[in-house]
Amino acid sequence: MAHCVYTTEQEVELLRERQVGVVHCPNSNFSLRSGCLDVRGLLHCGVTKIALGTDVSGGYTSSILDAMRCALHTSKAVCFKNDGQHYDPLTLPEVLYMATMGGASVLGLDAKIGNFQVGKEFDALIIDTAAPCGNPVFDLFENDTNKDKVSKFFYLGDDRNIVSRFVAGKKIIV
Repeated sequence: MAHCVYTTEQEVELLRERQVGVVHCPNSNFSLRSGCLDVRGLLHCGVTKIALGTDVSGGYTSSILDAMRCALHTSKAVCFKNDGQHYDPLTLPEVLYMATMGGASVLGLDAKIGNFQVGKEFDALIIDTAAPCGNPVFDLFENDTNKDKVSKFFYLGDDRNIVSRFVAGKKIIV
C-alpha cells in the first residue's frame, strides 16, 4: 500500500493482521498537500513492513536520500499535530532502515537484498566526503565516528559524494 495517510483504526488493524507493507512517500505527500503519514503510529500498532518511496508522479525528485530527509521532517510535523503529547519522531537509523531493509521487506525480497549480510546481493553506494575538484561538501574531523560521518552525509551530502554504485554485485556506470 502506498501513502496510507488517512487510514482508519480498522484499516490499520487489517494492515497489521495481513502483514501488508506500506510505502511512505513523504515528498509526494507534501508536494500534493495530501497529508503526513504517522509512521511511528503505524509501528506502535504493529505494522512493521514500512518502506520509503519517491513517487515522482506526485513529488519532485527520485532521490531516496531526499525521501529519507522528508520522512524525518514529516515525523516532526506529526509531533506538532499531537499538541504537545509525548511523541518520538523517527530517527536517522529508522529512516535508513526504511530505505533499505524496509523496502526489501515490503517487496518480499528481504532474504535477497537490503543489507550486507553474507549471501545477499551487493547493492551499495560508495561515498566519498570530497566533492569534485576537491571541494568538500561537508567537513569531517579526526574524532568523527562512523555514525557522525553517516549523519553528515545524510544531512549535508548529495550525489556529488557518490563515487560508485553497485547493483547485484555489478558496478553501474553512470
